[in-house]
Amino acid sequence: MQERSDQGGCVPEGLTVEVTSTISRMRGTDHALPRCAALTGVVGKHAACGIYEWRPSPCREFAAGSEACERARLRRGLAPYPW
Repeated sequence: MQERSDQGGCVPEGLTVEVTSTISRMRGTDHALPRCAALTGVVGKHAACGIYEWRPSPCREFAAGSEACERARLRRGLAPYPW
């Protein structure tokens, strides 16, 4: 399934970086302090995905409160997910 807009999907091509001919990542996610180009707001206060309805599959698979979420929160010095 193609997710980038230039390949028939909905994720704006300008927000992605091509990794291989079939794989792309969201711009900014490979930085020392990762911040997705589609993220709006302030992490730890009020942040949201600016393309939530069109977000790519890795973002859909990253569930709030999951182990991956908790690791990401820990790296940012945030408390565990508030259930």
